Amino acid sequence: MGKSIQYDTEIIGAFPAIAEYLKKLGVAKIVDDVVPWEGNISLGTLAEILILNRMLNPKALMRVGEWAQNAGVTQYYGVTAEQLNDDLLGRALERLSEYRAQVETALVISSIRNFDLDVAHVHFDITGVELYGSYERQLSTEGEESGPLQPAYGRTKSGRKNVKQIQLGLNVTHDGGVPIGHLPLDGNAAESPVHIENLKELRKRLPSNTRLKYVADCKLDTPENLLTIKAGRGQFLCAGVFSPKLQDEFLKRREQLQPVDYAPKSQARLPPEKRDQYLACEMLDSISGEVNGRKVTSKHRVVFVWSQAKARQEKATRERHVAKIQAEFEAVTRNLNRYSLKTEDVIVRRLESAKAKYSEGELFEYALTCRKNRYHLTWGLNAKAVERWEQLEGAYILKTDYPIRQYPTASILGEYKSQICVEQRMHYLKGPLAVAPMFLEKPERIAGLLCIVVWALIVLSLMERQVRRSLQGKPMYGLYPENRPSPAPTGPAILNAFSTLCIVIVKNGASQLRQLAELSPVQEKLIKLLGIPPGGLQTFKRRCGM
Repeated sequence: MGKSIQYDTEIIGAFPAIAEYLKKLGVAKIVDDVVPWEGNISLGTLAEILILNRMLNPKALMRVGEWAQNAGVTQYYGVTAEQLNDDLLGRALERLSEYRAQVETALVISSIRNFDLDVAHVHFDITGVELYGSYERQLSTEGEESGPLQPAYGRTKSGRKNVKQIQLGLNVTHDGGVPIGHLPLDGNAAESPVHIENLKELRKRLPSNTRLKYVADCKLDTPENLLTIKAGRGQFLCAGVFSPKLQDEFLKRREQLQPVDYAPKSQARLPPEKRDQYLACEMLDSISGEVNGRKVTSKHRVVFVWSQAKARQEKATRERHVAKIQAEFEAVTRNLNRYSLKTEDVIVRRLESAKAKYSEGELFEYALTCRKNRYHLTWGLNAKAVERWEQLEGAYILKTDYPIRQYPTASILGEYKSQICVEQRMHYLKGPLAVAPMFLEKPERIAGLLCIVVWALIVLSLMERQVRRSLQGKPMYGLYPENRPSPAPTGPAILNAFSTLCIVIVKNGASQLRQLAELSPVQEKLIKLLGIPPGGLQTFKRRCGM
């Protein structure tokens, strides 16, 4: 009789933990309350299934029904694999993209209420998502609204020129790096004007009494953007455009630079004498203009920063680029009056082409003369230009209207460096959650998938934030090989720790018993750190037929 017993498993990974956070955040209820839908399966259920798919199976969005059945998802939600067909999921993505802003507003409110999330301090950045395949969209007819975004050729972050892209603007909180909204953008959209639209959405999304602190890169540094923040009673911190005028100002103030008590996290454990040095000084500036017909003036600080690490990197780059340009000039000199280098136009075009390859080309000067039908070339580096270039290496500026009493220079530098939190979230989007490369039938479905991926990132970030808060600065053991300590567990590492968790299926003739496998010590600890009560696992078991 014992021989008739058969055992099988369903790998479910971090499904129980994710399901608890989806429930606490109220994703399904929010979607169902906000978005009208006519399908047999609720749109909230479909949204949660797609979020689970991105977090547990970040591959091409195909055969979702098959995956859901094998991962215990269909049992949990009471649906069948056949119901989760491509047509239904595609229509769901289109509808979700249409109501993106409303859903994300509700998610922000839920995050504040259920996770005590501080949303007043926001980091914003833009990244590109490369597309493969044909994305030809019909032009909108008169009176018809255009779609949510337009794939187009643009300046991709990878440097590829033969692929289309869309762009994604992402807002994350300083508190845990939790996304609180995103903007789907055309592939060739200019970055600076995007901030106005993003600020409008944030005002609608955040509580009315929020005094926003807005951190971004140098694309924020336009009078219109800074005055818009000021008019909305917000505060800004951004890298500034290092214009020639400000470069001259920096050179005048070089003697005023003072050491700043700042060190990157990678060097925090090194003795002070071995850390890269940072120097800084400040000046005040102001801009004036009109915002919505109202006169606005912004008085802000301009922080001049010199970084030893940045100077070292820029010196190496300069030397490498200058050497390459010199090699081109030397080749022209050797072959002058031979081959194609027999006319002034060709020679000058070759020299200017060499200079144009790198910005260091402006350091070169040359003179071309002709005597007795033979050309003579003299060239070299402009000593004054090289000296100015060297003095500016390692320098950049920050602009902010944060009060100096609360935020001294060192604090401003540290605040801006925390901009890396939004860059890390974008890395998760393209890596563990696999937003690119992707291929979908319509741009509207691309926008819908971006919603799903960003909402999955919200869940992942909240899980990461909760584990780190629960650890209270202590390291966790068991996530890394050789039991090495993890001082700040990441979301992907947390998910990976559950990769072996499965449902054991015991088949005895016609009867079948489903049981959740015993948690490992690391998994048990993570469940506690995540704040998941024992009743949460019991609810999961019951819904999965255990």
